[in-house]
Amino acid sequence: MLRIALCDDDSKFTGELETLVIEESRKLGIRAETEVFSDGKTLLKSIQSGDHYELIFIDIEMEQVDGITAARQIREIDRTVLLIYVSGYDEYLQELFEVEPFRFLSKPLNHEKFVRYFRDSYNRINETEVFYQFTFNKEIRRVSVKDIVYFESNNRIVNIHFKDGSCEYFYGKLNNVEKELAASRQYFLRIHQSFLVNYDYVKKINFFNMTIRFMEKELELKISEDRQKEVRQQLCRIAGGKAVIE
Repeated sequence: MLRIALCDDDSKFTGELETLVIEESRKLGIRAETEVFSDGKTLLKSIQSGDHYELIFIDIEMEQVDGITAARQIREIDRTVLLIYVSGYDEYLQELFEVEPFRFLSKPLNHEKFVRYFRDSYNRINETEVFYQFTFNKEIRRVSVKDIVYFESNNRIVNIHFKDGSCEYFYGKLNNVEKELAASRQYFLRIHQSFLVNYDYVKKINFFNMTIRFMEKELELKISEDRQKEVRQQLCRIAGGKAVIE
């Protein structure tokens, strides 16, 4: 069963959203349980009391506790729940990276986009583990893609940095790694000739740098000038097609 929370102070909108969730769940042949919250405060209380949701649709602008403030506290409790942010406004993309967005929906709701994102969420929640394979010293190694924070290339040596702080390396080209990961169902961003970053670990971004977070630490990586436009376009596509950063 898929547990889904809908958090928005617009009861008409949550009614529409809940109807779409139920309809799409039936089409996918899954059992979904929905719970509606009118503000971030009550959603937080629910999670703090031990309730767990696989997917949360949350409005950014709410009067009591806004969506971004609520999401920051949710992330302290649950690192795995998928968060889809909803808003009629376009100026929040940079802040959203602090709370690890899965997707971004705008108001009024685009039904086709909702269906696509709902199915993406379901696939992510239920996906089988994907591995990246490389060879070092004639030994074949397989590592979980979701555990990779970023790849770093230096003089034909590719270093793999993992979420637990460990690192492995092999001889190869980062261009080839990027191509191999294109179909992995995990988003990787080529921000520099030397860096290929797992989107799930991105905390924030500006025009020139990307900050990633793992092991309760933050690391700032440079975005090369020739890749800045493409990186911004990729981030906007991932977050929902909103051209927020120009």
